[in-house]
Amino acid sequence: MKGLIIGCGTIGERHLQNLKKNGITNIAICDTDKKRANQIARKHNVKKFYDLHSALSFEPEFSFICTHPTSHLEIANICVNANSHIFIEKPLSTNLKGVEQMLKKAQSKKLQIAVGYNMRYDHGLRFLKERLQSVMPNPLFISSEWGFDIKKWKPGSDYRKHYVLKKGGGIILDDSHEYDYIHWLLDDCVESVYCQTRKVSKIKTQTESIAAIVLKFKKGTITNLVIDYVRPQYERRCHIVDENGDLKWEYITGGSTSKADGRKVKSIVMTNISGDKREKRSFRVRTNQMYEDEIKNFIRSITKNERPVVDGWEGLKTLRIGIAALQSAEKDKIISL
Repeated sequence: MKGLIIGCGTIGERHLQNLKKNGITNIAICDTDKKRANQIARKHNVKKFYDLHSALSFEPEFSFICTHPTSHLEIANICVNANSHIFIEKPLSTNLKGVEQMLKKAQSKKLQIAVGYNMRYDHGLRFLKERLQSVMPNPLFISSEWGFDIKKWKPGSDYRKHYVLKKGGGIILDDSHEYDYIHWLLDDCVESVYCQTRKVSKIKTQTESIAAIVLKFKKGTITNLVIDYVRPQYERRCHIVDENGDLKWEYITGGSTSKADGRKVKSIVMTNISGDKREKRSFRVRTNQMYEDEIKNFIRSITKNERPVVDGWEGLKTLRIGIAALQSAEKDKIISL
């Protein structure tokens, strides 16, 4: 199989390495930053291109879109026209215009579209989903949060150049993982969205730095999410409450201060309503395992003609939640979906 990586930043290089681990070596890369393309090509011994038109002459069977989110849809349409299966990093796009049409066209050409929500491959969250389905399939409410100081996301790089600070970025779309995994855990559709946001004054930004989002699901569950790129230490947790008890899931870092590394332990604690501990499970995993698993699933979807775990339509569901949150914050009103 021939694969193309479009965009050679941190996540693009990670996918390149994981593809090679899975035995796929006929890979080309494409990046408009010639210095970066040359560096990655030399490091991994792959063919390089500086523009997408030239890269598609490589005739890739699949393409990974790892560019700025504002360019995702345009590149996806070009890849679909070139009959290439596509893996798109989250979010699927920065607005809804044209997304459904692209997905329908890919479907008509029998092309697989996968979206990079790697948290759905986390062993702890998968265990949590199993427990949720068996003991509390329709919980009362969920409280979820994620946050980490953007200055520490990529040590050694200039955080001021990160796309999350620029128009089309922002914490709501960049950290769509939280509301993605929640609607996946519940296997339910969001009915309404209400959101409030705030910018911090010490960071020059065009986007929201903090977002508090309330989701109401069709079966009645209410969810509160707080996400930000401000808090000094990495935190990610989820608390699910039902009439009969609760489930708590959280990441415990392994000491690294970067966003991508060091998340070694995931713990789940289940208690009954009286507060007596009933069960605790801990998962020690390599951070990269989630990414390896999603690569395997995408390749399998192509070779076996199977639907990816997170296909384009699932990615669109999550995007609709994010866009509704942005609209809600702008209009200060509840948005119905």
